[in-house]
Amino acid sequence: MSTEDVFKLFGEASCWASILEEQLGNICMLNERVVNQQKYNPENAKQIVKKLSKLTTGQLLAEIKKTLGEDFESKVDSIFKPALEKRNLLIHDFFIEYRDILTDDERIPLAINELNEIKIVIFHAADFATKTCNMLTELFLSGEENAAQPFAPRDAP
Repeated sequence: MSTEDVFKLFGEASCWASILEEQLGNICMLNERVVNQQKYNPENAKQIVKKLSKLTTGQLLAEIKKTLGEDFESKVDSIFKPALEKRNLLIHDFFIEYRDILTDDERIPLAINELNEIKIVIFHAADFATKTCNMLTELFLSGEENAAQPFAPRDAP
């Protein structure tokens, strides 16, 4: 194991964190489209994207809890919040904690173990967010009357 392995794994975890953040924004956007399907138009979409792009990941989670209702609140707390905590650890603290890997090879396995744990939590949340986006897309495209209701994905843990 080398520092290159650490940097590679850090990049993979960061990639999944970016995908998660994008999908959380997509969940908010798609939910707006489902709930307001009758009023949806391209100009509304631009306004929604502009609003959502200013939100932090934590604010996106709050928006998801608010708009998708109580059934989804437990998923935010059990899946997305831990991923946000791991993402923040990854981005803000990981290399502060492991800066000595450049001079101390014994710390490299510890860094890799932590990165693997971070990556797994973030991947799981990104995968769940993607499934949620797919379900919202189905609801939007179906145009059914009940499509305007908040929902909890069927395969949620």
